[in-house]
Amino acid sequence: MTTALTTDLTDLVRESLGDPLAQIAEQHTERLDLGPRMLSTASLHRVHGTTTSGATWEFFVKSVHGLRHSDQFEKIPEHVRAEAVTHFPWRVDADVYLARPWLPDGLRLPRTYRIDDLGDDRLVMWLEYVHVAPVEWDLDRYRSAARLLGALAAARPVTGSLNLGLRQYCSGPVAGLFLPALRDPATWRHPLLAENVDPLLRADLLTLAERIGPLLDALDRLPHTFVHGDACPRNLLVPADGSAEFVAIDWGWAYPAAVGFDLGQLLVGRAHTGELDPADLPAIHEAIESAYASEVGADPADVSFGYVASLVLRCAFTAIPTELLDQEPTPELYDLFRKRAGLARFLVDLGRSLRE
Repeated sequence: MTTALTTDLTDLVRESLGDPLAQIAEQHTERLDLGPRMLSTASLHRVHGTTTSGATWEFFVKSVHGLRHSDQFEKIPEHVRAEAVTHFPWRVDADVYLARPWLPDGLRLPRTYRIDDLGDDRLVMWLEYVHVAPVEWDLDRYRSAARLLGALAAARPVTGSLNLGLRQYCSGPVAGLFLPALRDPATWRHPLLAENVDPLLRADLLTLAERIGPLLDALDRLPHTFVHGDACPRNLLVPADGSAEFVAIDWGWAYPAAVGFDLGQLLVGRAHTGELDPADLPAIHEAIESAYASEVGADPADVSFGYVASLVLRCAFTAIPTELLDQEPTPELYDLFRKRAGLARFLVDLGRSLRE
């Protein structure tokens, strides 16, 4: 990565500024916070500077790698590591930027300047640094995002494709990592959980786990589309320059998915980080489902089932952040567990309403 960041950037700067004669006067590299634990993202940087004529330039530099390079790799059970390495979609984001697929008006990709292939399942992406407007994610913004995700799905239907990505996710991480932690009574005796969850949550989650197979089978029968895969608010940037409603980054799903799939991360993204209180989930849930259905052109019943079934299979068993139980308890961590327990309860109740 160091080599990639210190290579001569003159051509990139000239392209970004539209000035074939630009010369770099100053260059600075700033490491950015990765945020939540990322399996495929090695590092994020802002590389910026000025030219000899006084113009400013900047790039967002994202380094990604295959799963075997992740610092979380050793936590994957050994008997499923080979399959996980094969199927983990570590380079989906880069492939989307290279393909530049059609997007509905109001949604765009960041400008891509260069993608360096370092070999050994490692890539470095040189992208537009998107300055984000200081806006709130109110219900209208959620509706706007959902409508665009519906339009995206409507434009990219897939025929004859099963929900392969979600099946691999359920047979891999869910079965191998998350369910064992939820089944362990010691997990629920931890003070961060014992003081924040209702006494029926564990039983309800494990009951829902028994329905994974039938829910996957039911999803297979729905219309499928290509998807963003991680369309949470964090990955739908509102650009300060007004060039689009959203700039879609961090595309994260390698396979087609059932109609409604993209709504799941839109709903839970800010709940996962603790920015959203569980009491706000029902209103957002209703708003985004209706907005998406208005654009996608599919049977509303199919949209509702595809959205909710995909959501609970992907997010219910990870709603409780068991990976944080080894951290020193703080008031902030207690608050996060309270909110995540509320998210888990909301998702379990949605799952109980599903009929295969």
